[in-house]
Amino acid sequence: MRVLVTCWAWSSHYLPLVPVLWALRAAGHEVCVASQPAMAGVVTDSGAVFVPAGPDVDHERLRAERMDGLRHDRVPAAPPPGVSAGEHWRPGQREKVARVFGVFAARADLMVDDTLEFARRWRPDLVLFEPTSYAGPLVAALLGVPAVRHIHGVDLTYQAHELVPEVLAPTTARLGLGDCRILGDLTVDPCPPSMQIPARVERARVGYVPYNGRAVLPDWLWEPPSRPRVCLTWGATTTSLGGAAAFLLPAVVSALSELDVELVVAVGRQDREQLGQVPPGVRVTSGVALHQLLPTCSALVHQGGFGSTLTGVYYGVPQLVLPQLVDQIFAADRLAATGAGTCLPRDQVNAATLRDRVRDLLASGRPAAERLRAELRAQPTPNDVVPVLERLAA
Repeated sequence: MRVLVTCWAWSSHYLPLVPVLWALRAAGHEVCVASQPAMAGVVTDSGAVFVPAGPDVDHERLRAERMDGLRHDRVPAAPPPGVSAGEHWRPGQREKVARVFGVFAARADLMVDDTLEFARRWRPDLVLFEPTSYAGPLVAALLGVPAVRHIHGVDLTYQAHELVPEVLAPTTARLGLGDCRILGDLTVDPCPPSMQIPARVERARVGYVPYNGRAVLPDWLWEPPSRPRVCLTWGATTTSLGGAAAFLLPAVVSALSELDVELVVAVGRQDREQLGQVPPGVRVTSGVALHQLLPTCSALVHQGGFGSTLTGVYYGVPQLVLPQLVDQIFAADRLAATGAGTCLPRDQVNAATLRDRVRDLLASGRPAAERLRAELRAQPTPNDVVPVLERLAA
């Protein structure tokens, strides 16, 4: 079986798919990943074959053009679980959300021609796509092969699926497509069921397997910590998307440095530069994969990205989420509902509350986190999903 994977050039959208790609390869199937050239290193580091599709994109410029002045922290909240977009969003709100998904549609339009040209020559039996990479279902529809949507965690994109056909309409018309199943024929779902939202899709459950990219184990992780280790991380895009008001790292570091813990701040280079000097005893690191760090941690504090959240769940680490953007707020609420973490909105963040929440996690957060971990690890493995995909492609 040949499987074509599509993902626009953002590593955090690709990495959750990798364990299923490994399972496909281990079962003897061929896998090629089509993305913009900037993703070549990320894809080949994961062991997959890379195919360039479309030009590299200045993502900040594209967002600015398509969102037309709309800031990410002003995007309307997602509909509650089980509520449709039509029921929840007023026309003005719907138009704002359409601008956000218009950015994904623009990326699809840039990628689809090269992806289609390769696919017509390579002739895949199935197309696997991350949920905002619409070049995948477009190409699958043109080839007449099944399309499989591989989501990242809580299925936020489902909440807006009713809006996607209208923003994709110029591309579908250009390609001569009357319709495109943007939810695919099957959804591979790595989210623990108790965290997931209801959706009218056919699911293939799979247990999330952490893969956060290339990993070199630093020597300070060779030994267990002498005090409870708390990881503070802030994702790759929260600061750039949320602006200065979303950059809470200095305040959080200052507050948590007063606790009797080993505080490890795991951030990207840009956030590291903005963070500046930190109090004595705080370790700041860039490039350490969370799947290396979190097994040694007693608590996780983060902004609510799906990779951070599910890696924390996988290792049974209690979590304090400080969500800044719509997707982060939505997922944080689902985590908090399980009891495996707690959510602190931006307007409630202060030093005393941060310390109290982390103390609570350290004192009593582990049992609920372990229950959610057990639920996640009881799901089918990526190897178990392969026969499901084989039957779909047959």
